Amino acid sequence: MAMQRFSVREESMTPTLVPGDEFVVSDTREPRRGNIVALIHPKRDGFWLVKRLKAVEGDTVVTDKGLRTLEATEAWVVSDNNQATGAQDSRDFGVVDVSTLRPVVTELDEDSFLEGVHLLCEEDHALDRAIQEFGVPEFWRRPPGFETLVLLILEQQVSLESGAAVFLRFRDLVGSITPSTVGSRTPADLREVGLTRQKSEYIVGLAKAIEDGELHLDSLSSLPADEASEKLQTIRGIGRWTAEAYLLSAEGRPDVFPATDRALLVGAGEVLAMSDTPDPEELEILAEPWRPIRAIAARIIWHAYLARRGRVEPDHQT
Repeated sequence: MAMQRFSVREESMTPTLVPGDEFVVSDTREPRRGNIVALIHPKRDGFWLVKRLKAVEGDTVVTDKGLRTLEATEAWVVSDNNQATGAQDSRDFGVVDVSTLRPVVTELDEDSFLEGVHLLCEEDHALDRAIQEFGVPEFWRRPPGFETLVLLILEQQVSLESGAAVFLRFRDLVGSITPSTVGSRTPADLREVGLTRQKSEYIVGLAKAIEDGELHLDSLSSLPADEASEKLQTIRGIGRWTAEAYLLSAEGRPDVFPATDRALLVGAGEVLAMSDTPDPEELEILAEPWRPIRAIAARIIWHAYLARRGRVEPDHQT
């Protein structure tokens, strides 16, 4: 079980991956049609390629010898950019062994999270010390959708514990938390269970934006992280922190890094043994070596921050 880091050097996968981009792959995931995968060049030992898995068992491909139906052990990989100088893929070297393919990690699960922790600890002594002292964080995901966005709005600028407590009272009031049940309420109704006037307006407005088709949460997963964040931030009450926290916790984006989060700023200063707490711009620079799995680094830092204070994270399925 291992995660490997790579850096793109050529343009065969533009615009998906451009020279200078970094990505990680895992050998515990089964490659699927459409995945971007890394593989060793079948005719050049030690030379890695990054391609898109175009065809798998049962698919028919066109080879230099005519049509061929792929068998269970075979795969067909292609470049996204056929115009790139020197781009090579299955149209040049033929079928490849499917067992040699390593899918690029685009969404974290428990296995890839643990692999990422191991990789970061091998590369970064400060993160390794945090793990040695406080242990590996528990991997968790929140369910994607309206309810999680509501919880994140309630967590804005308060402790996790306070946000969770208000969320439970809110759920008792409305029952099932859906755009329709919340959209039928007024901000005044929500203030009765402890929501501020501003957050009450945000949540009712979010519900109506979804009902009116202004925001489609299901479509976010198909967008790059920066575009998904920008889309969320078009809704009143959703700023950078809320958008990034949603993409990290609900969609499992591996490289989302909420550098404006106060606990992350303080925790990073402690983990990195800094004399002063960094500001968001400084933290962005400090986090560059952790790309493209900065979300895992953030979880390590948050875990250390809470552990130093004798706190534990609330139930993330609240």
